[in-house]
Amino acid sequence: MIYQDNSNNTSRELGILLLRLFIGGILLFHGYSKLHDISFVKIQLENNDFPTVLAYGTYIAEIIAPLLIIIGYRTRFFSMIIAINCLVAIFLVHRAELFVIDPTTGGWAIETLGLFLGGAISLICTGGGKYTLSQRSSWD
Repeated sequence: MIYQDNSNNTSRELGILLLRLFIGGILLFHGYSKLHDISFVKIQLENNDFPTVLAYGTYIAEIIAPLLIIIGYRTRFFSMIIAINCLVAIFLVHRAELFVIDPTTGGWAIETLGLFLGGAISLICTGGGKYTLSQRSSWD
């Protein structure tokens, strides 16, 4: 039997809100840095024999999706977009670092990307919570 403590719903909902704000807010900085130049993304796609037009998907995954997650609109769907973006970034750019410990910090070489991926997967599982713009769809 699974025990469910309903007395902490406010704490849980606040936790989901904070997760949305932090994942979306911090990822926006990555998207903003690519607003004026996505040549690096295009080069990575070209080096892996993918069409460079896919680089513009970065704007969806790193600007639009985080904004919509912050406001709580279709949180599960846009978290899935972010998770896919993280997996593509690992495959295209960071696959050599997947099992590397950074000698300077002692942390995982791609820990920021791992945290974005983990946060996005967590939001896919939980949804946007109570404090959201939309709550009527299974994608919320």
